[in-house]
Amino acid sequence: MAASLRIEPLSPEEIASIYEKCVQVLSTYGVKVDHEGALDELAAAGALVDRETQQVRFSPADIEAALAAAPRELVAKGGKEEHDLPLPHPEGSVYTSTCIQSMLYHDPDSGSFVDVTQESFAEWCRLVELLPNIDSCAIQTPMDVPAETADVHALNIQLQNTSKPLNILAYCLETVPYFYELLLARAGSEEALRERPLVYIDPTSLSPLVYKAMDLETILYSVRYGVPVAPSSLVLAGGTGPTTPAGAALLVAVEVLAMVVMTQLLKPGHPTIACGYNYTLDLATGNALMGCPETLLAQAAAAQFMKTAFGLPVLTSSLQTDSYVSDGQTMISKSLQPTMCCMAGADIIYGAGRLGGSTLASPAQLVIDDRLVALERRCVAGVQVDDDTLAVDEILGAGVGGHYIKRKHTVRHCREAVRPDLFVAEPLDMWQAGGGKDLYERAVEKYRGLRADLRPLDLPDDVRREMDAIVRRADQALVP
Repeated sequence: MAASLRIEPLSPEEIASIYEKCVQVLSTYGVKVDHEGALDELAAAGALVDRETQQVRFSPADIEAALAAAPRELVAKGGKEEHDLPLPHPEGSVYTSTCIQSMLYHDPDSGSFVDVTQESFAEWCRLVELLPNIDSCAIQTPMDVPAETADVHALNIQLQNTSKPLNILAYCLETVPYFYELLLARAGSEEALRERPLVYIDPTSLSPLVYKAMDLETILYSVRYGVPVAPSSLVLAGGTGPTTPAGAALLVAVEVLAMVVMTQLLKPGHPTIACGYNYTLDLATGNALMGCPETLLAQAAAAQFMKTAFGLPVLTSSLQTDSYVSDGQTMISKSLQPTMCCMAGADIIYGAGRLGGSTLASPAQLVIDDRLVALERRCVAGVQVDDDTLAVDEILGAGVGGHYIKRKHTVRHCREAVRPDLFVAEPLDMWQAGGGKDLYERAVEKYRGLRADLRPLDLPDDVRREMDAIVRRADQALVP
């Protein structure tokens, strides 16, 4: 059986050095935790807590114990078992997640940039449900609902329109309880939610080394209900983190490790995914660059390090681009960076459908990314070498000047080739006869064809009513 292709941005000695520095930072300096209840629980669990400064430190022994307790394997579960994601991938491959928190939407019909709405996000979730190479659906931000409860509205839309695992995060402290009310309503009971959590949720650092009340509230609720935690670092190299790829990777590792340790202190054995959402600050424009080589190198190094040193499943924000259109720049970024991160150890590549940095979602690009991921998965899978694939008997059987078109070996293996419909080449005359469409035009055509099959999930009416009522309660409680 073929092993997946791997690269090693870091040597074993460099991994050991980075781990030593992670322990040094967390044990001697620590992190700031802005949540009084979490400070109480962490202190009771053995963390070293300074109440005045809200600084929390962890002993080397507690760090080691936390990493030993964190499961090396888990299953990210959605609404249907057929969409479950065993982590790591049983064949050494990779999973995908769509882009998170998008507020802008590239409308393929008008070609304009418009606000994400409840309707467009529902369509997006239904599109995710149909695309075979998009494995997880991340939360977005509908702009036609109150800002105070946009995340509650968005989760309700996700839960009613796709059965794939959901990648979510809360937008403020006050909405966290409503997230879990929605999950309980969708699952049916606490026991059912523990068995099938439906989501993995991102508490995030406020780089450098700060954790907001919202993120600790997320961890506290997650360990209470058995929802997998995906702690993520938001380092911006040159802004909120060191400008060098090595320094950025180190800070990512420190910030993620702090949340892993906190999660395991609160509940040993809780399922956890290590996530890096790190980018690079462009000092010329102030933009966060997602497709530049420095971001690629920092993410690949962080992926390899967290996979090796922490032993956890890893997500990287690598299926990204800085371009606002589905152009050559986008295809270069979305080919090179995720493939490198996969080969460095990432289990989930995030950002399918993303254009324009952290702001924009495109359904046509989502269709392209679905096909692109099929190619990336095949490349990362490597070359299987055995007696059958070497085909010595076939070479001898065909002989000098022979051919292989009708041989059983060809028939047996010919369907293994990945042939995404958007990328398959045609003879020039056929391509011209079909309108001479480029990749984006073919993707828009495919998207419009899929629209006819987009449907909400078939949920019981009483479940829908309960979930909608939870959203209304959130609006009444949180919207001025």
